[in-house]
Amino acid sequence: MALQDIFKNMIFACLGMQEVLKDFLNDLVKRGKMSESEAAKIVNEFISKSEEAKESFKENFKEMIEKAIQGMNLATRQDLENLKSTINEMNLRISKIEEKLKE
Repeated sequence: MALQDIFKNMIFACLGMQEVLKDFLNDLVKRGKMSESEAAKIVNEFISKSEEAKESFKENFKEMIEKAIQGMNLATRQDLENLKSTINEMNLRISKIEEKLKE
């Protein structure tokens, strides 16, 4: 299963839990066990905590991937950008030297 699929499944699971929570709270409101404002507050807290958890997961996952890449000695995007910049600088220097040689 691809990482993208895992993320999609997690998001769908969270959305499903949110709907279950809303249905449960709506049932409590209908039965008079809870006010609508209390239910709304709980839903908003759930959504807020879900967002925090999602961001935390993303950061932890990103760190884990970065450590794995470092452990495998693979070039990072920054490494490649640095190499690209160096090559561009060298090409400019070579062009200047070629111009001076033509004179």
